[in-house]
Amino acid sequence: MTTDSAEIPAVAAERPQRSAAATVLVIEDDVAFRDLLGMHLASAGYKVLVAEDAAVGGRMLLSSKPDLLVLDILLPFLGGLELLQALRLDPNVGRTPVVCVTSMRDDATYIKAMQLGAAAVLTKPVRADELLATVAKALKLSTDQEQAHDRPTNG
Repeated sequence: MTTDSAEIPAVAAERPQRSAAATVLVIEDDVAFRDLLGMHLASAGYKVLVAEDAAVGGRMLLSSKPDLLVLDILLPFLGGLELLQALRLDPNVGRTPVVCVTSMRDDATYIKAMQLGAAAVLTKPVRADELLATVAKALKLSTDQEQAHDRPTNG
C-alpha cells in the first residue's frame, strides 16, 4: 500500500450513493491499519487519500478538500482531537464530516470527539462493514444538510 499523499485506487463496484466517487482522507499513523482502512474504502468505490499524521493530513485536507475525513484520535505531534478542533474553525473545510477512530475506550474521549463535531467515533479494531456503513451514513447526512442549506426558503 501507499503512504503520505498517495491515492489508493478503487477496486470494486460497490459505489457510494453520490454522482461521483466521494473522496475520503484517512489520517492514521499506524501503517498497517491505515492501509487496511484505505483498502476497505477503495474496495467500496471511494477515492482514498492517506496521511500518516495531523501535519501532513491537515495540509492535504486544505489542498484536496475531501468529502469526508477518517481521523485517528491518537496521532504523533498533534492529536486528532486538536486537528478536529482546528478544522471546525476553518470556513473552507469546517463542515467536512469526520469519522474518528480510536483504541481508547473511555467515555470522555467519545464525548469530546462528538462535542467537537465528529459524525461518529469507531473503536479499533474497526470492522469493514461498520466502517463503510458509518462513512456512507455520514456522507449522506452531509449531502442532505448541504441540500437543505442550499434550498431557498419561503418567507
